[in-house]
Formats: sequence, structure tokens, C-alpha cells
Amino acid sequence: MSFEKTYHWENPIQTGVIFGSVLSTLVAICYYSLISVAAYGALAVLFAVFAMKLYVYVMVTFLKKETPNPIAQCSQCNFAIPSDKVQEFAATSTEKANNAMKELRRLFLIENVLDSVKFGLSLWFLTYIGSWFNAMTLIILGWVGLFTVPKVYLNNKAQIDPILEKVKAQYKEISDKVGAMLPQGKAAVAESKKEE
Repeated sequence: MSFEKTYHWENPIQTGVIFGSVLSTLVAICYYSLISVAAYGALAVLFAVFAMKLYVYVMVTFLKKETPNPIAQCSQCNFAIPSDKVQEFAATSTEKANNAMKELRRLFLIENVLDSVKFGLSLWFLTYIGSWFNAMTLIILGWVGLFTVPKVYLNNKAQIDPILEKVKAQYKEISDKVGAMLPQGKAAVAESKKEE
């Protein structure tokens, strides 16, 4: 099953298990150390497997009932990581990291004044977000948003799309006005008018 189908809640049971287990782990990390959460999580899995094996053993040995082993499916799963996937991931990650470094260099060296001003305002806005939330809270909000926003959008697409178009048009209008006020932006506007 693809991750897109998961966060669109096409299989509610599987999505609920994934969403709930990760959310509970993230909340636990807020209150306990990562090592403690990992250890307790591993102990919980170990205890659950032990309980299932004990249940199957009692049912088969003492009650003489043939019971399917739920762990048999997991023992047949291949958890090996293919080396070609690792190399592919490393190559794409390296390319994305290099592109990000080029973009950051461009923004910090103010090669485009408008883009650097937007970047500076974004950083200033992040200082306010950082004063309101810590990183773990933002990760939790992001995780909850990943599982709620797409489903809300799919259910209310007809009402949301016109509003998004208006917001995009207003953002473009404001961005064009600010760009026209900056010296570098005036030259770009003049060039675009010449091309038209």
C-alpha cells in the first residue's frame, strides 16, 4: 500500500494503527527520553509477540484447537534493505542537499534582493514560531496535519479551490508590487514589458 493511500484513509484500520502508533510515540518523546521510549516500545512489542505465541501454544497443546499463528506472516516478511535502493536514495539525497546549499548560498549572498527579503522575513517569522512551540510540538502538529489536511481537502475540494485561487492571486499581486518597488525588481518588470 502506498503512503498516499495511507494518509487519505483508504484503509482506516491500517491508517489508524500507523497514525496512532507514531503519534503516541511522538507524544511520549515529549515527556520521556528517546532511549526510554525506544526501550519501552521494543519491550511492548516483545511482550505482545510473547503473549501471542503463548496463546497459540495453549490453544494447540491444551485445548487441541488449531489456531492460525498471527506472527507467521511477520516471520515471512523480508526486512532486508536492498543495496540498490540505498544507493538510489543516497544519490537523490546528495543532489537535493547540493541544490539546497546552492539556494542557501544564493539567498545569503543576496543575489536576488526580493528572494533574500522573503527569506529574511521567513526567518523572522520562524523566530516567533520558535518562541511559541518547540520542535517536537511542530513535528506532532505536522504529523496530525499530514493525516487530516489531505482528507479535509478531498472532502471539501469544491469549496476550498476557489479560496486557494483568490489567495494565490492576492499573493502574486502583492509580490509583484513589492518586486516593482525594489531596484532589481523594476528592471525585471521593465524586461517583462519589453518581451510582451
